[in-house]
Amino acid sequence: IQGYYFDARYTACAPDLSAAVALVTGGTIGGLGYASAEILAGLGATVVITVRSRPKGDAAVRRLKLSAGHERVSYVIVDFTSCASIDAGAKALESELDRLDYVVLNAGVANGAPPDVWMTNHVGPFMLAQRLTSLLISTARAHGDVRAVAVSSGAHRRAAIHHDDPWAPGGAGPFAGPYGQSKLAQIMHMREWQRRLRATPGLGGERAVRCLAVTPGMALTGMTGVPTPLYPLLYLVGRSAHIGAQVVKMACIDEGVRGGSYLSNCEAKPSEGAGGCSNDPREWARLWATSERCAAEARARYP
Repeated sequence: IQGYYFDARYTACAPDLSAAVALVTGGTIGGLGYASAEILAGLGATVVITVRSRPKGDAAVRRLKLSAGHERVSYVIVDFTSCASIDAGAKALESELDRLDYVVLNAGVANGAPPDVWMTNHVGPFMLAQRLTSLLISTARAHGDVRAVAVSSGAHRRAAIHHDDPWAPGGAGPFAGPYGQSKLAQIMHMREWQRRLRATPGLGGERAVRCLAVTPGMALTGMTGVPTPLYPLLYLVGRSAHIGAQVVKMACIDEGVRGGSYLSNCEAKPSEGAGGCSNDPREWARLWATSERCAAEARARYP
């Protein structure tokens, strides 16, 4: 179902990340973001997660500190359907952090009204990424090897960006509908962001900043959206959040991975999209312009 037969684990020698700082969006217990944060904190990184409520943040941070064995774990409140919340979260991060080595844009939804899916999965994270770009650049110049990772999906393969009105894309189902469009946008966002950062003075080459997109496969998290009686079947074809997060781990620490790559099951694979748009630099630039327009529109749609 997922295009491969075995769940790969990233087993390369892991570095000591005790000097590094990571931000993982969508860090609620049980999700892919939490599993990714647990891996990075376990390697010694200072980790900040985003959540939508204090009870969820308190619970996640408490458990992450226990598993990591250190206290350098915290959270900020960010609701990606609220521009005010995105702004407040970005301001808190800018004031609290003096470096940012890893950004994992994981928060998202699988279902819902089309505008909410587009806002939560792409426009909101795009806005947060824009706010954090200067911190990523200063970290790359001082320390090098900054990584930005977007958690995409195989649902991008037959999707298209509906530039005229991405808030209400045509098509139905996970591939042609709002979810597939948002996951395609994440891949193209990373590639255009990579191109722009590489053009920034002092940030050329693979060792400065690498922007990547990954798919975790069908991980059994709260986003699965399948009735409980079907879970035995899912356990045969799905994977745990921890296994799904292995590809995030690879994107963050692998020495050989190239910026702009799309990773699945811990290896680089071709990305697709209607007409191969995810591989066309002209389409990346067009998506960026559409994203900027949508970010401006979001101020009225999602104040």
